[in-house]
Amino acid sequence: MNKIGVCSWILGIEDPHKLMEKVKLLNLDGIQFSGDWRNYDAKEIRAAADHFEIEIFAIDPYNCAPPILEEANKSSAIEFYKKMIDFAVETDVPVVTLQGLAQWTINCPNAEESWSMLVECCKTLDAYAQLKKVKLAYECVNRYESTMIHTVSKGLDLINAVGHNNFRLILDSFHMHIEESDPIQAIKEASDFMFSYQISDSNRSGIGRGQVDFVNHHAVLEELNFEGTIMIEVVLPELVPNTTPQTPSQLERLDEEIRRSARVWRNLKEN
Repeated sequence: MNKIGVCSWILGIEDPHKLMEKVKLLNLDGIQFSGDWRNYDAKEIRAAADHFEIEIFAIDPYNCAPPILEEANKSSAIEFYKKMIDFAVETDVPVVTLQGLAQWTINCPNAEESWSMLVECCKTLDAYAQLKKVKLAYECVNRYESTMIHTVSKGLDLINAVGHNNFRLILDSFHMHIEESDPIQAIKEASDFMFSYQISDSNRSGIGRGQVDFVNHHAVLEELNFEGTIMIEVVLPELVPNTTPQTPSQLERLDEEIRRSARVWRNLKEN
């Protein structure tokens, strides 16, 4: 059975101990640690995860925009993400996500230069990650949240350009609903390169609140013998697209939506 986790940013909890405790209470296996690594101590995160027996599936630099937009370039991007890879090593986490790299191409004069910079950055970071025994993953994100790599097809183009199987893709049901004409076919095309599948309905809510066909998504992942992680990344309707809970009532509702989505996904397995 696939391990089920949560993208930590949706919980709005910064304290590592409280974060891992929450994930344990939600009866999940682990997290994709989504935060600004510069604000954390790696040993503290690892200790909290071990204490609550929570697996950290990946380090996701969710807050990863260049600190000074005018100074964003290839060398500064590589330096930033090398430090992220080092942080993953310190935290003993096997995967780092790179989708935020697109933000560092902001000063490129055109799409061709942006693509070239992205590829060169990924090649350098891939080589560095291999030496550190860390894998890389790139999430296909919709056009309203990222300027590049919106579809599985483009994600596979990036993998081919990098030219190494240390590189993987993250697919998200919400983003696929926007970008893919046939999400099921997209999942099949990505099957050899999938690191994780993220649960988020077409309106960013939990399973069954929108229009994503989770029954068929689940079935094709079963058919492909997908062994990666299933990550829940849901947001309350009034907080879409990316605001975390602000009140006790919202916290309680989000907890229930996470539990319900995990329960539905696990029950699909049994049917």
